[in-house]
Amino acid sequence: MKVESNMMKLRVILVMSVILPAATAIFVHRLSVLCGCSNSVNAETEFFVSLNQNEVLYEDFETQKQITRLPPFMGPVSVPNFYDNAVDCRQICLQKIPSVIAAAGNPAEAQVPPDFSIYTKHNVVPGEENNFICFVRNFYPPHITVNWTRNGVSVTERVYISQYSLNNDGTFDLFSTLTSSPSEGDEYSCTVEHQALDSPQTRTWDESVIPPYETPSVTPTVVFAVGIVVGIMGLFTGMLFVIKASCFR
Repeated sequence: MKVESNMMKLRVILVMSVILPAATAIFVHRLSVLCGCSNSVNAETEFFVSLNQNEVLYEDFETQKQITRLPPFMGPVSVPNFYDNAVDCRQICLQKIPSVIAAAGNPAEAQVPPDFSIYTKHNVVPGEENNFICFVRNFYPPHITVNWTRNGVSVTERVYISQYSLNNDGTFDLFSTLTSSPSEGDEYSCTVEHQALDSPQTRTWDESVIPPYETPSVTPTVVFAVGIVVGIMGLFTGMLFVIKASCFR
């Protein structure tokens, strides 16, 4: 359990995970269910599933829909009663905040500034649609703002911001994507605002930038991971009942 607190707000992030061994001892995969809530003004709440820190699906509380984050060649994945479990998790999480405040008191709030970079999913070809990606990593506390511009003009359409991904050291990662068809000479920039930064920081897309953690071929990994996802959806459904029965007592 990770706690963020100061005089005005406190966030409680409850993380439930299971380790899934593959057929051999070489690979170990982690399926995680993350439930997070806040008693701040925005009352932020998250409920999502990740595999090896990659989003699988999450609950959009505004639309009451499951949002799947899988490759386009995958069919739809649906977990029964996902919204109901998300609501239950939010209520239990909010109920836990007073007891966490009483136990934790008012510790000094840790602040870790984010590191981020901007790159594209594919090689850029003028006139062809592409995904510009702003990867923000290793920051705390979790609240952060990401904004896009194209040639100095703010862009909000076709922008996606991921759920928070929790690292082993308690910091967070997230990414934002802008889907666009660039023209020759276009300039794309990503600006990040965070309370650990003295001022908003901006990165501008450079065609020479290499995506972080790039591997020679990601397709086999994606296919393998998708196979795992399909196989563990039943296990995940069972996990929700275990979480309710034990973790939230």
